[in-house]
Amino acid sequence: MKPVALWGSTMSRSIMNPSNPVGNQSMRIFRTVLATSLLVFSSSTALAQAGKETAKAVVAPGSVSDFTAADQSPEAIKNGLLALEKTRQAYRAAPAMTESIEISVIAPNGKQTMKVVSAYQMDRFQIEVVGQIDITGIGNDIFMSMPTVSPDRYMSGTVENGQVIAAITDLTEGGGLPDPAVPFRLGEAELKIEEIPALLSLGSMQNVSLKGFRTTGSMSQILIKGDGGSGVVTLNAKNGLVARMDLELIPPGMPAEMKMGLQLVIDSKVMKSLPKDIAFVTEGKTKVDDVNSLLPEQPGLPQGGLKVGQVAPNFDLMTLSGEKVSLASLAGKVVLLDFWATWCGPCRAAMPAMNELAIWAKSQGDSIKMFAVNVGETKEKASGYWDAQKFVFPCLLDTQNVAALAYGASSIPLTVIIAPDGTVAEVEVGLNFNPQDKAGVEKHLELMKKLLTGLVAGKG
Repeated sequence: MKPVALWGSTMSRSIMNPSNPVGNQSMRIFRTVLATSLLVFSSSTALAQAGKETAKAVVAPGSVSDFTAADQSPEAIKNGLLALEKTRQAYRAAPAMTESIEISVIAPNGKQTMKVVSAYQMDRFQIEVVGQIDITGIGNDIFMSMPTVSPDRYMSGTVENGQVIAAITDLTEGGGLPDPAVPFRLGEAELKIEEIPALLSLGSMQNVSLKGFRTTGSMSQILIKGDGGSGVVTLNAKNGLVARMDLELIPPGMPAEMKMGLQLVIDSKVMKSLPKDIAFVTEGKTKVDDVNSLLPEQPGLPQGGLKVGQVAPNFDLMTLSGEKVSLASLAGKVVLLDFWATWCGPCRAAMPAMNELAIWAKSQGDSIKMFAVNVGETKEKASGYWDAQKFVFPCLLDTQNVAALAYGASSIPLTVIIAPDGTVAEVEVGLNFNPQDKAGVEKHLELMKKLLTGLVAGKG
């Protein structure tokens, strides 16, 4: 089980400073999404020299308030869907193209910027997030590497039945890429016209639909709305491609005042061919099987403060109902601890899935014990949230951060799984799936169930 973001997140928050998100710079966060499944990527250099100039912010920002009643009429919506179909075809028909994407995430605590550079040929693509990852597709082969930190390692996967995006998702263990060309160019060849608007949310919203269409100068704009946000997508009338995206989002599990803005300014160039074919060199590199193996060993990184195989620290904590629980009292059982706090949006976003896992664990008998561990808050604060949610598994109170310190929980959410022999079997830092993606949640839960079942059977 690995810690997505990309469009599936390892978003976490520091328990030392609740007001600031943790900026974990390891590949464990390459799926970091800010909770909306938005990858916190920054861009790199060694890609598509043609068209590699930085994106120019010459396209005016789009605003939901600009759309009049006429712009949101059935006729306008129909025209918008037709425009999007032309855009999808423009992406798919381009013999070759390059993109430089400037991404800004505007949150209540500040602004982050990042950049993605990509290049596409008819049977090849390369998407580089500078300083982070490089994903290259050549025919039915897909490669992922981190050229900056581990140039001698790579992962690879295979495209089955033309499902390129599924192959990328498998390779990144649930992540995606912040580039509209990915779903438009690499997605399903056949798509119902009403399904196209969902491609524009980049995984940040669910149940997305087109709600308006307007033209302005040399641009046209699409209004989209869905569960968790809304936004305006600006299309370039010259090449039909997406020129800018302005989304306003409320990350899952966060209050309305925590809404944030996501802006993509895209400089696209369509051409007959790239100066040089996209390639990926495996010679002299070692193939690895999982994301964390791409990283060189870095003991200083926050890995929950624990190593798999070490004896788990004992604890003595009280439940919200006043029952004392110690690790010693749970000897011989598989124990899952989920460290959280009410102020931690990613923690709250993950809780419904954890509760689903707890319901399943209860159905397995008494061999698996799950506990939430509230970090550094009063009983009143923790119970106010917990009781209202009616979760089925107990919450332990760690008001003085004793267990949190013992388990190295400098960032939460932190999930620790302990084997029946009392050793640490798994450590997960951050939110490792997109709570709004039902398929992603289910996949994560199935992996957890498989791990827990294996530990019960003595196969961990």
